Formats: sequence, structure tokens, C-alpha cells
Amino acid sequence: FVPAALDFMHSLRCEPPGSGAAGVRWLADQIERHLDRDDDWVDDDRFIEGAGALLGLLLIEHLGGRTAERDGVHRIQIGRFGWFDPFEVIQNALDAEEPRRCLSEYLSAAEREATGRGTISRVVRLFADVLRDERPDLAIESQFELGVELSNGASVDLARLERVARDQDDAATAAAARRIISMLPGASELKATSWSEAGSRILPRLISESFLRSLPGDQSLYAEALCADVYLTLQLRYEARARYVPRVEVDSWPVEQGDARRRAIANLAERSRKLRLEPVEEGILRVRQGDGLDAARLLLPDLAARLSKIDASTTWLAAAPHRDVLLLGRDFAIEQLARLAEDASRRAPHPISAALFAISSQGLHPM
Repeated sequence: FVPAALDFMHSLRCEPPGSGAAGVRWLADQIERHLDRDDDWVDDDRFIEGAGALLGLLLIEHLGGRTAERDGVHRIQIGRFGWFDPFEVIQNALDAEEPRRCLSEYLSAAEREATGRGTISRVVRLFADVLRDERPDLAIESQFELGVELSNGASVDLARLERVARDQDDAATAAAARRIISMLPGASELKATSWSEAGSRILPRLISESFLRSLPGDQSLYAEALCADVYLTLQLRYEARARYVPRVEVDSWPVEQGDARRRAIANLAERSRKLRLEPVEEGILRVRQGDGLDAARLLLPDLAARLSKIDASTTWLAAAPHRDVLLLGRDFAIEQLARLAEDASRRAPHPISAALFAISSQGLHPM
């Protein structure tokens, strides 16, 4: 956000605007001046990026909060559960008949988000309240917009709850939240999912040793060590939630543990027929599917073959610093890869590891 905002002000050849209302008025002036230009060279995308970044920083300074990024999506978090997209605001203000009024309406929406009354913050606040009452053993550990991660490792997508909340009061929304929470596995009472259902839903997930050790003893997960501090676990994924699979549940299935693991990886491979690879630095790529499974793609059986098609003359290395990041690097970029992995792991709410792996046709080799 800061570099984009500074570039924006530099492009306008102006001093930094004031904070608060003065800064917003200045930004509104820039929007109107931008609209008055007829030059073909004016780049709306660059303006939206710079003005949106500046608006985000102004709101953080005024309301309190932080910048956040996931899978290339940049947002600001304001208040306890509020989220806001400042870039959408600038885009819509440029398209509006009355840009200043449009901007003002969005600023009011940001204030509602910060106070727990906004589209996102209201839904997550109600979910958190019900979770506290119904499941005091659980808590929200991290959030990105309507996606929340719970303290037991479960992931819950509250998009459906948000759709309910649009036309319902708090009581009805809380009742819908209660139904979602009732489907979360309990710490001591878990109704095992049959293999006939689990086989199509099971997927691999990488976790850190510290996360594994943090779980209570009665939440013992199925876990296989890939190296000293990276473990393979299994998850069952549903439309709006996902949960880890305890070892006792895997033991109840009429298949060998190795078969369950292979089915999970096969399901992941089915979701990974086309990999979106983005360059990060020279010699380093990032897998960016954006489905919360990128780190687990380290386990794809044909990963070495896919990378060989890109460059067969190098030894490919990999790191999975957190669930949404899989970094792939040529051997000459090992130092840069280690630095990026360490940085991503340090900043992640649920880091996995900065450990590096060598990838070959024989599998993974911890370094």
C-alpha cells in the first residue's frame, strides 16, 4: 500500500495530503481532476491502484486497522472483524454520476465495518458470538474477509451466512450461524464420516510441527512427517467449511492409511490439472491457484515432470511457508528462495515452515 500511494503522489507531483477529512477531500479533488482529463494516455488502472492504496492508508489512520493480502488480493482490515476494499471504491467513484457522493457513501460503509455493523463485520461478529456460546473450546484465530480459520484448524467460509444476513435480523442470522457451528466436529464427540463420502472430499494439507503440538490430546490428527517441522495431514472439504481428519477417523475407514493419503493427493491432482505459475524473482515461481491448497501442491506426483518442461537443466527447489504459498526455484536461486520462504513464513498467521525441498522424479528431498 505505502509504495503504491507514494508512487501515486509522486506522479501527481504533489506533497502528501493531510490526514482525516482533509486527506479525503484532497483525494476527491484528484478523482474529479482525473475525470476531467481527455488524454488517451491516462491509465485508469494505475490511478485506481494508487488512489485506492492512499484511501486505504487514510482509513487505517482514521479508523485503525492494517493492510492485508491473500493470493494477490489486497484489502484493509478495520475494527475487529471489518474488511474493506478501497480499490473498488475508487473504481466505482470514477464510474459514478456524482463521484463525491459515491465516495462519501463508501466512507460511511467503512465506518460501519469498523464498528461491527458492516456487511462483513456484522456477519463475523454474530458468528463469533454464537461460537463463543456454543463452542467455548473454539475461537477465531484468523480472518480474511468472510473466510475464518478456527483454533482447531477448521476453515469456515461465511459467504452463505452473509447472504442470509442481507434480509434477516440479528436473531435469524445467529440462528443460521448456530446451524453452521453445529456441523463443526466436537473435541470429544466426532461422528466419523464414512469412507464412501470421505473418498471424494479428502485432500492433503501441510501443517507445522508447532501447530500439531498445540492441539489438545483428544484432537490427535492423522499426520505424517515430511521433514523435521512439516507434516502432512488430511482434510475433509465441504462447500462452506473444512476440517482436519483425526487419526481415529482414518483408522475407522476400510482402507489402509496409505490408500487414504494417496486418494487425497489424487483428489488434489484432479484440482491441479492446470497450474497458475507466476514469476516472483529471477529463477523463482509461485503457484497461485488461490484455493487454500497451494502449499499442498508440493505433493503432486507429477510436479517434477511439470517443472522439467519449464527447465530440464536445473534442479528445482521448493518451499511451502504457509498454506497459500508454494514457491518453486531453480537451484541457482537458492538464497533468494530461502529468503522469500523465511519472510512469508514469518508474516503468515498460520506458518508452515521455511524449509526447502529438492524436487525430483523420485519425490521430495528435504534439504
